[in-house]
Amino acid sequence: MATDVYEDSLFGQILPLDWDDETVSGVVLLVDGEEEFIVEPDENGESLIEYIDRWVTAEGVVVEDEDQLRIKVRSYTLEDEIDYDTDEDW
Repeated sequence: MATDVYEDSLFGQILPLDWDDETVSGVVLLVDGEEEFIVEPDENGESLIEYIDRWVTAEGVVVEDEDQLRIKVRSYTLEDEIDYDTDEDW
């Protein structure tokens, strides 16, 4: 199978990929409860470590090959954060 590279927007849950002692050293984006996209460990990818178990929409470049799915995150939005600053948000 050839490698596919494309830009996409993915919605999913951030989960730990690797542990270094008791510290998370990598994350995956679990999409539809079944597809795991390994998040590239660049600046944006590493910032997602603090959002384990949170739901996000991540935009970036996806690389698919026969062994794995990867995403290089350009930007992301936390989707489970609710702002109740005004009564209109209720």
